[in-house]
Amino acid sequence: MRERIVLVLNGGGALGAYQYGVYRALVRHLDEQARRDMVVVGASIGAVNGYLIATHQGAPDGGLDAMARFWRAVTQPSLPFVPFFDANSKRLSASLTGLALGNPPVFSAVPGGFLAGLATYPATAGYDNRRLVDTVACHAERYSAKEGEGPRLMIRAIDIEAAKPVWFDSAEQPIVPTMIGASSAIPLLFKPGWHEGRAYWDGDIWHRGLLQPALKRLDSTLPGQRWHVITAELFKQTPGTPQGFGESLDHFRRLFFGARSDDEANEALQSYPELRITRIRRQPHPGESTSLWVMDWAPDRLAYLIEQEKATPAGLWPRQALAVLDAGL
Repeated sequence: MRERIVLVLNGGGALGAYQYGVYRALVRHLDEQARRDMVVVGASIGAVNGYLIATHQGAPDGGLDAMARFWRAVTQPSLPFVPFFDANSKRLSASLTGLALGNPPVFSAVPGGFLAGLATYPATAGYDNRRLVDTVACHAERYSAKEGEGPRLMIRAIDIEAAKPVWFDSAEQPIVPTMIGASSAIPLLFKPGWHEGRAYWDGDIWHRGLLQPALKRLDSTLPGQRWHVITAELFKQTPGTPQGFGESLDHFRRLFFGARSDDEANEALQSYPELRITRIRRQPHPGESTSLWVMDWAPDRLAYLIEQEKATPAGLWPRQALAVLDAGL
């Protein structure tokens, strides 16, 4: 039986630019059939990238041009809040720009700011991601494909009222931009995302990562299928004491959400002995200690993240994984 790819794309704000670079590297090793048979699992910015991949899979480049256009559109030049030119200062200025102004194609800053928004949350919040829904809709108004005609797209969001995760699955229903917005509304920071009268939070803010629940769902609908999971991981737990607000926030995010990918990978291999997993992890970018992952959308940072796969191809793609891909799975 031909092995099929499951591409897992987690959340991470502007760090999602790295997922574009990973996918650009992956496409070079996939034929048209492999792309059609692929399953794309995403949440938050991973849901955005997954939607762009799925809706433009029929293009000769497999959706790369659509992703390039999106990431060009969401770049945001920094204001000179910090009048220095070292890496940390540039990252701090970029983060402060996002905090103060938002990012028009992705989220808007609500008058009164984050602290004022918390006072009456969820009626108000510091930011609103409805502009992301409009931006995504400009690329495609919906995605629907039968088995074998295009990638299966699975997007996770958290149903606030039910207090549990839900899956928007193209095998069951068309995927539309409001589902992407629902999967991308970070609690407390953003207003809840709405889809068909229900309120949702970011699908990556859950005590379980995407991998195990997605595999369980796939196993129930496609029992016996052999899978090659490829994860483009934006966070991981790192040792040491963080320095500065940006690094501390990132460290908090990694401790509670990034480290679970290690546990999940081991659990998945125990549950599915024939499963193949390739984990792609990014390297730190210059000035990361003062960069807020959800606020720093500066052109130089996004370009660095996208191009990282070119700079370190050996570290990005293990040789064994390349051999499997080039052999046609």
